[in-house]
Amino acid sequence: MKWPWRRRGGRSPGQAAADRALHRARADRQEAEDRQPAVSATAEQLRMYRQENHFADMFRASIEGRRA
Repeated sequence: MKWPWRRRGGRSPGQAAADRALHRARADRQEAEDRQPAVSATAEQLRMYRQENHFADMFRASIEGRRA
């Protein structure tokens, strides 16, 4: 006996849309994972600049006789 509520000819439009959304999500995740090393390197560089800038501010404040 066939199920009366099932479409003939394959997947429903909702299932096709879900499959496309899943494919896009997997592709986006892979793209993000591929970019991760560059993002980490940039974040580390910014961290270093922020630390150098903080040191310069503290040094400037000590010369000017104030607290940083």
